[in-house]
Amino acid sequence: MKAGPINLQRLMRMLHTYSAMWVLLLLVFFSITGITLNHPSWQSQWGSYQRLEQLPLPAALRREELPDEPEQQHWYAQQVQQWLQQQHGVQAMEWRYQFDSDDGLLELEFKRPAGYTTALLDLAAAELELEQVFAGYLALANDLHKGRDAGGLWTWLIDLTAISCLVFALTGFYLLLKSQSMRAIGNTLALLGGMAAILIYLMSLHI
Repeated sequence: MKAGPINLQRLMRMLHTYSAMWVLLLLVFFSITGITLNHPSWQSQWGSYQRLEQLPLPAALRREELPDEPEQQHWYAQQVQQWLQQQHGVQAMEWRYQFDSDDGLLELEFKRPAGYTTALLDLAAAELELEQVFAGYLALANDLHKGRDAGGLWTWLIDLTAISCLVFALTGFYLLLKSQSMRAIGNTLALLGGMAAILIYLMSLHI
């Protein structure tokens, strides 16, 4: 008769412990960046840069005019994107392109956390203007906290972190309820924390 509750409590303790270890470093990261995001006046240019350069087009990418068909445009834009990635280290989670047939221009935009790259290709001049901007490591950490331009895998990591935090919190609450010596003070602190959040929110509406 006692095997069920004991096994459940052991399972909860195991989930509580291992979810805490899995989420430990990520929770520290999201906690620190939560503070920095809450204080946008805190700025740091550490690691930031802005580069502008002119690149001659390789022979394989030179054209007399831009392609007209959407499939050909997409193929050509991909060739330019791959050249920039392989030869000039342009990395991005997302990228898009736009053709201007009247002026013979192709514009590519690459987005990544805390930065972007724009490439303006002029077929007549057979050259490409490349601008790379990075806002610094603090901006990178803040954008990773929000998942901005970080890609689908990072979004999944944020979701897994949130789920692990829920498991950690709920199993901790269960274990606290099973502890007679700590149950009263634990419930009181939980109630006070919730009431404090509501009270501070209501007070902020009148400040």
